[in-house]
Amino acid sequence: MPADEEPAATCPHCGHPFRSEHARDLHVGERHDPTPAERERYEAALETERDDLWLFHAKAVVALGVTYAATVILYMVVLGSFF
Repeated sequence: MPADEEPAATCPHCGHPFRSEHARDLHVGERHDPTPAERERYEAALETERDDLWLFHAKAVVALGVTYAATVILYMVVLGSFF
């Protein structure tokens, strides 16, 4: 984190600053022995992370499909104009 930025959350175990509570919850669940309440927040943050990653992958697949289709159509148009 930049020195001039105020942390949104701090790890209760090691004092590490974070830009979001989401990042802190993931850190606590992965690096420390969380309490039951911290474990619930970690699991919720992990589920959100999985959903965000799935959405990113879906967008990437769609973008690749559109790029491939546009390339094939452009290739067909270029070849069609020569014959």
